[in-house]
Amino acid sequence: MLEAAAVILAGGKSTRMGQNKALLKIREHRMLEDAVTKLSGVFAEILISANDELYNNLNKRVVPDVYKDFGPLGGIHATLKQSGHHVNFFTACDMPFIDVKLAVYMINLIEGYDAVVPRIGEYYQPLFAVYTKDCLQAVESLIDAGRRKTSAIYDLVRVKFIDTHELCKFGNPDEMFFNVNTPLDIELAKNMARRKQDGPTD
Repeated sequence: MLEAAAVILAGGKSTRMGQNKALLKIREHRMLEDAVTKLSGVFAEILISANDELYNNLNKRVVPDVYKDFGPLGGIHATLKQSGHHVNFFTACDMPFIDVKLAVYMINLIEGYDAVVPRIGEYYQPLFAVYTKDCLQAVESLIDAGRRKTSAIYDLVRVKFIDTHELCKFGNPDEMFFNVNTPLDIELAKNMARRKQDGPTD
């Protein structure tokens, strides 16, 4: 088991979905439950970033934001402060096809860096990334400046980027980083899940 924490970001408002995304089912289980199950056997600590007690039944520590209305950046800040581990893997609860092997690979690249982040062309995946507690000062400086963009951290810390050719060793990036924001996305994700179940195993 990795001596690192896994953080599931579940504090979003689900505005475009119209209902709580974390509680929606793509496969047999709700997305948040599925993420907890996948990560629990790998990481020594699991934290859920959320601003209510809705998820207490999962028997994992729920960490509310210290700074409200800062989106994922607020969740990253609060959980980095509360985590019992220096190294922390973060994923959003609305990414139903997270690849745990890729998460472990990223954790193993952290030495000498403050963060490990996938990058596809010009686009980052800041909510499927590894951040150490050394990022806290940078996060707090962004919040103090009223800035909410998570990727703004990367100008302030030492980042190891993982580019497309490396990511493809683990699977299709379009699937691994697919996130569910709308009712249409739910249907697309269900179709992806059926194809993965019917096709070759990962």
